[in-house]
Amino acid sequence: MPGFTIHIAIAKEYAKKHEKEIKNMDEFIEGTIAPDYIPIENKNISKSQTHYGIWGDWTKDNQEIHLDAFLQDKKVDLSRDYWKGYFIHLLTDDYFDRIYFREEAKQAKKNHDTFHTDYDCLNEEIIKRYHVEVMEKIKKYMYQIENEPKYLKLEKMIQFIEEMSNINLEQQVELIKQKRMEGME
Repeated sequence: MPGFTIHIAIAKEYAKKHEKEIKNMDEFIEGTIAPDYIPIENKNISKSQTHYGIWGDWTKDNQEIHLDAFLQDKKVDLSRDYWKGYFIHLLTDDYFDRIYFREEAKQAKKNHDTFHTDYDCLNEEIIKRYHVEVMEKIKKYMYQIENEPKYLKLEKMIQFIEEMSNINLEQQVELIKQKRMEGME
């Protein structure tokens, strides 16, 4: 699952490409970091809760995000920028290692490793390229080291950021609802 820098870069690009859709950028960014930040801020809330699924040992491949559970949560209001950001975070996490970086994830898992150091290697370039403003409250989680990443390549990460920032939220909602309906048949 991507680090804060990648999530914020996707949010900034999304807002730029969908400028009429996002009214409050600060609220949108807050939503974008919320699923990962809330459990840091409040130890009584787990990532399983904030990600609407199962958050286990990443190397053992037992993590799930239930996007439909998010959409059915009564507090979720996708007309608000905060919840749009939250939704993009969940979509990004779901797509990240299940689909887009599947081979890299398999390799890291095989080595009982994670992408954390790779994020640190990519952060500086992503921060510069996407003009990511490092929020004080998450600054200590956004390390920058000068090394080559082990699994994640910058070019593919840029492509991922571009693709995720192009998504159509309404279309994603409809696809998730359609899957729910198909599951009821």
